[in-house]
Amino acid sequence: MDTIEQLKRDVIGASRILSQQKLVEGFGHVSARIADSDRFIITPRISLALVQESELLIMNANGEVAEGKHAAPIEALLHAAIMKAKPRVNAITRIHARVANIFSVTERKLEPVHSHGSFFAGGVPVYAKPDLILTAKLGSEVAQVLDDKPAVLLRGNGQVTVGRTIPEAVMMAIYLEEAAQILFGALQIGTPIPLTMDESKQRQVEALTPADMERAWNFFKSKIAND
Repeated sequence: MDTIEQLKRDVIGASRILSQQKLVEGFGHVSARIADSDRFIITPRISLALVQESELLIMNANGEVAEGKHAAPIEALLHAAIMKAKPRVNAITRIHARVANIFSVTERKLEPVHSHGSFFAGGVPVYAKPDLILTAKLGSEVAQVLDDKPAVLLRGNGQVTVGRTIPEAVMMAIYLEEAAQILFGALQIGTPIPLTMDESKQRQVEALTPADMERAWNFFKSKIAND
């Protein structure tokens, strides 16, 4: 079980990776549930490229600052609502991936056409309101649209990805944009062939085993260490 100190290190690692991958630029946030409690760690209202471990906040179940001196991100209630509604979710990224955002403002479903996209089988759901998620009610609506999926598109306003761990939530963010890029490219030259549900299930088993999750997490951490 991760300690709060390890969770904080991983939240900072996630923040740097999302920045390095250009899934956030100036805005966005990351959160992680503290085990055996109703609290969670979240990045404050500071760019993910710049936030320091000492600046991280601990929030209560209502999305209020329990520990920390900085202002919470304005969508803290989004994280609180998802944490409350989804007990299996232990980490959340709030990102602004450019190509995935295209699919949030069109009628074209973002569906998987390659192995890493298989986690988005059946298509990525879209929260239809363009609002910033500033209330518990809006946060609950997003959580409902998310359902049991690893990601939800916010219409014209970025995306949310979730995971059982911080590395999983980060990899879902990376794979979401990869899936959007490949589908967008395929649409330029022909008719994409989406993975079926059965194909997606098999690809998921192959694409991110525990060993490969660790491999990917270590790789992306090495990229930020070398920046």
